[in-house]
Amino acid sequence: KQWYQRRVRAARFIFGQRKWQGTTTLRKALHFLPVSERITFKSCVLVYKCLNGMAPEYLSSLLERRKKKPMRLRADLDDLLLETPHPKYKSTERAFSVSGPKLWNSLP
Repeated sequence: KQWYQRRVRAARFIFGQRKWQGTTTLRKALHFLPVSERITFKSCVLVYKCLNGMAPEYLSSLLERRKKKPMRLRADLDDLLLETPHPKYKSTERAFSVSGPKLWNSLP
C-alpha cells in the first residue's frame, strides 16, 4: 500500500495536481503498471537478459532451454521455450528457477 501511495504522490507532483483530483489518467500517462504486472514484467526482463548473456552467470545457470524432441510438435519447434522444473513443495514455486521459465513460456 505504501508503494502505491508513493506512486500516486509522484504522479501528482509531476503533473502538479491537487489531492482531490483523480490519478487514474495520470498513472496511465506515466505508464505505471500495477504491482503484480510489474513483478511479471521484471521477471520476464530478467529471463531475457539470462538468455542473451546480459545477466550474471549464477542466474543464467538456473535456466535451461527446452530440448527438441523427435516428435515434431509445433510447440517443440520453438527454440525460445524453457524447461519448467516441477517443484516438490508449494513454497518452491516462487523461486526464479521455477517461476522464470513458467512466466517466459506463457508469453504470446
